[in-house]
Amino acid sequence: MSERIAVVLVGLEDAETAALVRDDGFAVERLDALTGPVGADAVVLAVAPGEPLEAMRVARRHARDAAIVVVTAGDDAADGTVAMHAGAEDHLVRDETLAALLPRSVRYAVAIRRIRRELETVDPATSLPNLRGFGAIAEHHLRMADRAGHPIVFVFVRLEELEQVRTALGPDAADDLAREAAAVILEAVRDSDVPSRISPETFCVLLTGSAEGGEAIVLSRLVEAMASHDAASDRPRLALAVGSARYRPGSGGSLGGLLEEAARSLGPPAG
Repeated sequence: MSERIAVVLVGLEDAETAALVRDDGFAVERLDALTGPVGADAVVLAVAPGEPLEAMRVARRHARDAAIVVVTAGDDAADGTVAMHAGAEDHLVRDETLAALLPRSVRYAVAIRRIRRELETVDPATSLPNLRGFGAIAEHHLRMADRAGHPIVFVFVRLEELEQVRTALGPDAADDLAREAAAVILEAVRDSDVPSRISPETFCVLLTGSAEGGEAIVLSRLVEAMASHDAASDRPRLALAVGSARYRPGSGGSLGGLLEEAARSLGPPAG
């Protein structure tokens, strides 16, 4: 790992972090507590006895993409185990070895976090397949379409105001909005269709069965589901842009090309 790693230290003493601070491979920031969003690559977090789950909840709320290294007292090793099960990338004990081990632990944690993210196949906010998970399914259906000679339709739905909500109200509100959109989409699709969240703003539904009839059915259901959501909710209406792309058997097209076609069909983002 050659690039400089941004690290936030929470609740640690100067002597414990001296080696990390002196290392030119790290850009270090100190905080008394995590009280707002941080964009660091890693967070090193001293955990109070008996509070590993609460510490991890706060850390993931404010640093959801960062690698987490938890530090516990020597007689609280069980708290470190609990934190690891809750998603921490590494655990160190607060003893005479901490200062020496910390730089290596942070590098390890960041590497593990990146590997985990690369291998994830499910979007954590909506529990739908992410692009990696959906890509394997979609490629399989493209090959099946080539053999059977039947076209496939992909319906794309873009959540127009996600970034504005994230900026104004924070990541939790953005996740809530994404879950609302996912619920509307799931209400619209048929049991045999394959919905996914392929980017923070964009959902994709692979329509199985007849490409000729399926698209109209799903789009009609989507309009109805959006209307029902807006009528039942006291929040502002969901702003969704809808587009589609069709795969023609034997065309030699790729999933990447279909995604580009979909982006064009959706038009420019609102706002």
